[in-house]
Amino acid sequence: MPPIVHTVLLDLDPAVPEQVTAAVEGLRALVDLPGVRSMTVGPNVSPEPLSDGFTHAAVAVFESAAARDDYLVAPRHQDAVAVLQRCLRRVLVIDVEGS
Repeated sequence: MPPIVHTVLLDLDPAVPEQVTAAVEGLRALVDLPGVRSMTVGPNVSPEPLSDGFTHAAVAVFESAAARDDYLVAPRHQDAVAVLQRCLRRVLVIDVEGS
């Protein structure tokens, strides 16, 4: 089974920086969940003006689609999403098979 690369583009509200920090830290902490190979979360640092307003991204690599599916319903992931929703304005998610 190929790994799954789970990419999440986030538009986080800069008016609530403490909540943004808590959301980013909460997502980063999920790296130790079963099936997660890596987790990168942070603000957009691209010099290209192509972000369409998305301020942050999270990229997780999972061992398999099944590992991704387990992650999505894991209580710690659900808790992190609840924190994220306090500062979330928009989100876009796309998954691709890795090589």
